[in-house]
Amino acid sequence: MMIPVTEPEAASGPCEWTHLDTAAKRERLLVAATEVFARDGLDAPMSVVADAAGAGVASVYRLFESKRELLAALVVRRMDTVAVAAQQAYEAPGDRWSALTQMLTNLVSGQRADYLIGDARAAVADHPDVTAAVTRASEAQERLLAAARAEGRLRADATTLDLRLVFAATRAARGVEPDQWHRMLKLMIDALDADRGTTGP
Repeated sequence: MMIPVTEPEAASGPCEWTHLDTAAKRERLLVAATEVFARDGLDAPMSVVADAAGAGVASVYRLFESKRELLAALVVRRMDTVAVAAQQAYEAPGDRWSALTQMLTNLVSGQRADYLIGDARAAVADHPDVTAAVTRASEAQERLLAAARAEGRLRADATTLDLRLVFAATRAARGVEPDQWHRMLKLMIDALDADRGTTGP
């Protein structure tokens, strides 16, 4: 059973590190790592992540034995967010095309963490937890796509790769014109729309 996953909120908070339980410490580190790696890149040292979380470096390594494990946890978090969103869209009332496009809009509008997820995913692609999370996300998305294709609104050759391209294109658009990601999203959704007569690759 998949547990709903939310995107990290802003790090910080008045609570001292030593007063947090293990789950809260892990959460704070994931939030801090998201912000540090998005700002400084994946080469940022673990000491910077620790400082951002208000923790000591040894505390970080007690929860994540290496940067690889920390990156894997970040990727798994995002993949599970996608998997849950796709499953919810699959089960939502109404038609699957509307559910699909709403899911894409929600994920893209909240993809602050995705600036680093692509590189992180490539860096830890062979990690077993990442492999399993990617499989969960892909299967959930494919169920949604299959239902939308069956209704006739989604172009017949659409795949989960196309959804990855949507995320990649909107990330790139933010880098060119930060306020225009929604235009890129609309263009990408239009390309998936069978009613617009899209038949080629």
